[in-house]
This record gives sequence, structure tokens and C-alpha cells, in this order.
Amino acid sequence: MLSDLADLLPGIAERESLNPEAYPERSVQLLYEAGIPISPLARPLGGESASCRQSTMAIEAIASVSPSLALITAMPHGLAGCMSLEGDGGGSEWRLSWRREIERIAADYRAGKVYAACNSEKGAGGSLAATKTIAIRDSHGTFALSGEKILASSGRYASTFFSTAKVSPDELPGAGIVEFFFVESDAFGVQIMDDWNGFGMRSSESQSVRFAGAPVTAMMGFPNYIEAVQPTQYWYCLFAAIPLGCAWSILKALGSPAPTSPVLRLRLSEALMKYESLRAYLLETADAFRANAGPAYAARVLRTKTYVTQEATKLCAELFALSGGRHYSRSSPVARALADAFAGTALRPPLALGLDTLVEQFSLDG
Repeated sequence: MLSDLADLLPGIAERESLNPEAYPERSVQLLYEAGIPISPLARPLGGESASCRQSTMAIEAIASVSPSLALITAMPHGLAGCMSLEGDGGGSEWRLSWRREIERIAADYRAGKVYAACNSEKGAGGSLAATKTIAIRDSHGTFALSGEKILASSGRYASTFFSTAKVSPDELPGAGIVEFFFVESDAFGVQIMDDWNGFGMRSSESQSVRFAGAPVTAMMGFPNYIEAVQPTQYWYCLFAAIPLGCAWSILKALGSPAPTSPVLRLRLSEALMKYESLRAYLLETADAFRANAGPAYAARVLRTKTYVTQEATKLCAELFALSGGRHYSRSSPVARALADAFAGTALRPPLALGLDTLVEQFSLDG
């Protein structure tokens, strides 16, 4: 995967420079054709059993040339990582249906259909418990979603959304706080808005989406899947890689060729050490990822995601301050990388929520 991706990066960078505010449709298509989003799945499904560490490295590499494309790719790539997990829970009937669903989704990936996250909500602050979207089961046993989401990556370019919703235990025994559901983007009751005007991540098409009795094609996993498998930590590692990739892209822009000023060389050397430290911390955390890793690892991932996101974004700002007036324009790749580092990734989950959770859960025991 990483070698195939390396071959694609120059073309991705060129297309990004030519039209940085347009959805990178051709680059998305080439990533799917190269098998990048599907790579965490097993070879019989079209993947190569890529690890969370390898996936994190891939998203960082993409972010170094196109942060919006990295955010777009992180959604289906992380979903494939979640689908590669077994975890505990779910009866044999649920497991059998989930395996069939994985095969169906893998076939969609191989066909180049874009899967996108549609989870965030206004006022929820990134908290799953504050989710207002609901899933209601009809007389035929089919769920339908109603609610409003924001920051749905890929917008109208998505084929399928995976979306969180609350379910009554009466309709789904054993249901968790929320469950993930799959909804076709062109289904009845799905309205994709045209309201995206982000400060950064301009080309990610992260539109708002309204569900009004939108029929569900399937539920992810089994009841209480998020709690039993802890799949969201996979995405947290990928999200943290995006501002890190932004920092690397700015560092390369300022340090190649090496500046003649000894003071500037020193500052860039310090920045390089900080980048390498953040990257090592993130990759070490990603390397330890596994299904149902438990509360200690969940806390570790949250610390890693929060710290790497926060410090990588700070590093981007510090480097931008060193760059001088030649990069002070909207068309500058350095300025765009700075804006992209601030946007999107720090909101998944919000930095404030991450810090609050760290305070609440702080312990040095174990």
C-alpha cells in the first residue's frame, strides 16, 4: 500500500496545486483503484491486512500533499480498519450477517464507490451521548434515520454514508449509546446541503446532511458494537496524522533547499525534532491498536490524538511565522496547509471535549 501510494503522491500534489478548492475527484478515484481505502481488509476481500500503523503512515503521507484528500480518505480507510476487527459480543446470527455485509461493502470499495462519515451534529460537541439523530424500525423490520448532521465528508460525491443514531432498546435489544448505520446518499429522505464554507479543508465538501425517514441498508456489526469493539480509536489515529502531515509539508517547503541563515537552520532543526517526536508518539500508539483494547488504551489514544493534533497545529503556526511575507497569501501552499491543520481534524472529536475527558479520567494507576 505505502509503495503504491508513493507512486500516486506526485500526481496528487500536482492536481492539488492546480485547483486546491475543488473536490479531488480524480485523486479519490485513483486511490480507490490502487486499493488504498480497502487495504486494512484481508486479501480475499481485496485488501492486504494493513495495520493501523501502516494506515496512519498512509494518511500522513496523503496529508503532506493534500490534507483535504487525507480527510476524505481517512473515512473509508478507517471504516475498512473497523471491518477488519472481530471483537467480543454479538451472537452467531449477527456475526454471520455482518460478515456478509463486509463482503458487500468490500465489493463497493473495489467498484470505486465512495463511503463517507456523516456523524457530527450541531451542539453535540463530539459527544456520542448527545447525538439527536434517531433510528426507528418499521413494521417490516427496516430501520430509518431522522436527524441532521454536519461535516459529512465528500458531500454529494459520496455513494454511502455511515452515520451514528440512537436506537431504542425496545427495537434493538442490547443497543449501545449509539449505533452506526449505512445509508445510500441518493436514498429517499436524504438531503445533502450546499453549505460548506470551511476556513480550511476547502475541497473536502464536508456538507450538512438531513435525514427524514431515510432507509438504512445495514447496521454496522451488532448491537453495542462501538462499546464492544472500540473501533473509533482507529479513526482517532488517522485524524491525528493529518495535521502532522500538514506540519511536514510546511517544514519541507521552508527547509528545501536549506536556508543560509544559521538562526533559521536552528529553528527548523528544532521543528524537525518536534515533528519526529510527535510522529513517533502517534505511530507507537497506532502500533498497539487492537479490537476491544480496553479503557487504558482508549485513554492512551485520546491523549495521543489530543496532544499530536494540538502540538502539530502549533508547529504549523510556528513554522508559518518563520516563512516570511512570501507565503502570506491565500494561494500559498504553506498558508493552505496552516488553515487545513486548524480545520476539521481538531474537531474530530473537538479539542475541548478531548481535554475535558482527559481531566475527568486522569489517573496514573495501572
